[in-house]
Formats: sequence, C-alpha cells, structure tokens
Amino acid sequence: MDSSAINFRLLSVREVEGATAINRRALRRLGRTPLNVDMNVRVVPDMEHSLVSLVVTCSYVAVIGLIRTRVLACTVVSTFEIEDLAAHVTLQGEEVLVGGKLMTTMLGIAVGALRGVVAVKTADTVLRYRPLPVVDLTALMYRLQYGGLSSSAIPM
Repeated sequence: MDSSAINFRLLSVREVEGATAINRRALRRLGRTPLNVDMNVRVVPDMEHSLVSLVVTCSYVAVIGLIRTRVLACTVVSTFEIEDLAAHVTLQGEEVLVGGKLMTTMLGIAVGALRGVVAVKTADTVLRYRPLPVVDLTALMYRLQYGGLSSSAIPM
C-alpha cells in the first residue's frame, strides 16, 4: 500500500435542521438580479473518536433595491472517520488545520452534499435555475484558513 494513503470513511451527511432558510419575499423581487454565493467551512474535530465533521454553509446574496439581501442560506454537516487522525490534524489554539490532500477530498464530498441539498430545497423556486456554482476547492481552502500559511506549514 502507498505510504501516503489516508484511510478514512464518510460516516454521515445531514442537513442542519433549522439552518436552511429561503427568503420568499426576496425571491419574488429577485428577477434577473445577479446572485453572489458565499461559502463558509468549519472543521470540528473529535480527536478521542478519530472523527472530523465539516460544517459547510452557503449563502446566496443579491442586491435588491440597493440592499444586500440574503436569498438562501443552507448548511450541511459531513462527518468522517479518519484512521490515525492525529497525524493529519494540527490544532493551533482555536484553529484546526487538516492535511491538504485530505481536506480537499473531504471538502469535495461535503460541497457535493451541499449541492444536493440546495437542489432539493430550491426545486420549487426560481432558484432551481441557479444551482450552487462550481467551487474551486483549492481557492476555497486558501481563503478559509490556509491563506496566511506557507505551503511548508500545511501538513500533507
């Protein structure tokens, strides 16, 4: 087996109950107004049980009548079991750093789950024609927590 292989498995994917909100009033006024989509990712490790949960949130925001208005918010939690978790996660105070290859793979799975939830939740709205855009995971990782680190500081 390749010594750089990481053994992990997806344990669960779930929508955070009560965290998905569609602003129906804003939808009625949306028309062809451009939407900006923002994403946020929070890493929640459970070192004792070798688990890492990614809480991924997206927000669709539009400027309607000169006011920034949140049109949709949706949150999904993906939980992974990772063999030898301590070798792949570094805790720096409140921040959690996950190895680059592992984080990219987990983010891909979590964003895919979020994409599915957004598609289901917006199926009966005008947002059905505006799916979650393609996400550059490398840029997302850089923006979220790896932006100030040199590449040598990121565990692989």
